[in-house]
Amino acid sequence: MLVLGQIKLIKDFQEWKKMVQENSDKLKEYGMTFIFAGTQANDNTILNTVMHFQSKEHLQKFQSDEELTKRRAQVVDVDSAVMTPISDTAFTNYPEPLTIEG
Repeated sequence: MLVLGQIKLIKDFQEWKKMVQENSDKLKEYGMTFIFAGTQANDNTILNTVMHFQSKEHLQKFQSDEELTKRRAQVVDVDSAVMTPISDTAFTNYPEPLTIEG
C-alpha cells in the first residue's frame, strides 16, 4: 500500500535521513520502502514522503512502535505527521525510473 506522508522536521533533512538509515532493520520489519522523501522548496522544515508498506498491518505496526517513535521524535515533530493512504489505482516511475542525487 502506498502512503503519502508529511511531517515537520525539528532537525535538518540530513539528520532525518541518518535516523532513517540507522533504523533500516525496523523499516524492513515493517515492510516499508521510501519511494520518495524530500523537503519543500520554499520550506525546508516540511518533509514530504511517499512510502510503500507491504500491508495495512505493516503500516499499523510502524505507527504503534513506541521505540521507533521516540527515535523519530529526536528529528521530527511526530504530532505534526499526516499520513494519507493512496488507493491501489496508481502507478509509479512512468515513463521511466527517475534518480535524484542527494
